[in-house]
Amino acid sequence: MTQVTGLALIAPELILLATALLALFADVLWRGSERAGAWVGAAGALAAAGAAMMAGTGAPSLFVGQFAVDGAGQVARIVTGLLTAVFLAWVAGAGLKHGTVRDFTALVLFSAMGAMLMAGARDWVVLLLALEVATMPAYVLMGYDRTDERSLEGALKYFLLSMVASVLFLYGLSFVIGMSGATAMAATKLQPGLIGAVAAAFIMAGMLAKLSAAPFQFWAPDAYAGAPAASVAFVSAVPKVAGLVAFARVVLVLAPQTAALAPMLIGAAVLSMVLGNLIAYPQTDVRRLMAYSGVAHAGYLLVALAAGGASAMQAALFYAIAYAVPSMGVMLVAAGVGDTLADLRGLATRRPFLAWATVLMLVSLIGVPPLAGFTGKLLMFTAAMRAGLVPLAVLAVVMSAVSAGFYFRIVRAMFFETADADAPALGANPVGTAVIALCCAAVVGIGVVAGPIIAAITFAAH
Repeated sequence: MTQVTGLALIAPELILLATALLALFADVLWRGSERAGAWVGAAGALAAAGAAMMAGTGAPSLFVGQFAVDGAGQVARIVTGLLTAVFLAWVAGAGLKHGTVRDFTALVLFSAMGAMLMAGARDWVVLLLALEVATMPAYVLMGYDRTDERSLEGALKYFLLSMVASVLFLYGLSFVIGMSGATAMAATKLQPGLIGAVAAAFIMAGMLAKLSAAPFQFWAPDAYAGAPAASVAFVSAVPKVAGLVAFARVVLVLAPQTAALAPMLIGAAVLSMVLGNLIAYPQTDVRRLMAYSGVAHAGYLLVALAAGGASAMQAALFYAIAYAVPSMGVMLVAAGVGDTLADLRGLATRRPFLAWATVLMLVSLIGVPPLAGFTGKLLMFTAAMRAGLVPLAVLAVVMSAVSAGFYFRIVRAMFFETADADAPALGANPVGTAVIALCCAAVVGIGVVAGPIIAAITFAAH
């Protein structure tokens, strides 16, 4: 494969930027078509994924080494583009209850562009800027229903805590850059002892908050519960794939230089798995339930990051993909049917395909073979045991079994409860049904054909 050079290396990001700007004027360019912007966005995201696939890896770096793409970065960019395209196709088919499709599409594309930039960032400043580009549109998406006070409250909590996380991250960077004398990740040199540990702690706090991992998960349940389910479907899944690549790079840079990093990751993993799985049980809102599910899955990812090593990082990114697909699919079902468990009652009778598709995606999140979630968890827990983290791996397995309980509450509502007499009729949405079917196919395909994906995930040495 011919390697790209120069600005062609960031062709996927440039395509998303151009498409976002075009989507803003879709109503003018295609009069009478309210959802034209979403179709344009889906086509642009698909083109960006194709450009990322054609670019290959090992290409010369850009901006004096501040941006480069290795195997992990390429996989993350491709997956981000594909998931964004699928999501916007759903938006084009279903529409939005509040706001305009045009603006919503542009915000989604800007966030996806920031996520792709994160995947290739090799400089601390570039990573910080890309992180903000990915999250700033998310603030607006989470508060997109401006008529709902809960939505605005949740978006405000997300904004405030995310800003605090950014400040912590930036404060930690000030230590790192001061000790290293450079902003390049490859040039990072932490001083041994307390000051190095403090710098790592601040950076980890900022990254954990962005990942909605404990003990910085407090924004997620309120933000998710107030936001439109469609916004949650994107924000809770798509940016996390590239975010995991960035997080893994940070761990690969800092872990060899400070012994304090591993205990931080282990502690956050334990808290995330226990709190996320246990607090999810009493939830009746699907968005809050999936928010705590996301906290628990962040804990599983941290298990792999704590293990360290190339195989563990491969497993973490693979699992991030295996989590993003069914998580987005479940929330898209909720966006089309209803946000609470009561809204899902009798779904097996009203829309059998959606009910069975939801079961398949929930089973993958639990980790049942041969689906994607099982393969990802098997890889992560194996890496943890090889690293000597046997108690942590055992806890992760136990918590995975515990999670089946609250996921079954969704299944029980769909199959074993009767819909309310005044439940609204569910209209046919061929595009939405096709998107859910595609998510199901991906859940099965990723699990069955995991080898090529894992082989493609390689983190370049710093």
